Amino acid sequence: MLSERLQKRLAKDRPMTTITLRIPVDVVESLEVIAPLKGFSGYQTLLKSYLSEGLRRDEALVRPAAWPEP
Repeated sequence: MLSERLQKRLAKDRPMTTITLRIPVDVVESLEVIAPLKGFSGYQTLLKSYLSEGLRRDEALVRPAAWPEP
């Protein structure tokens, strides 16, 4: 059974925020090349995927008790 935290993470209508990142041009160029090869519509979607993968990996290392209440 999925945890409440994971259920919220998978919700399609969850709140979003806009952020600004300074990323080297060559990194963005690489993302633009790799994105369609991996089936993504654009580099921003690929970047979000990379962030999600790393976040899930790191979250697995943290005890659930350390998470703030929703």
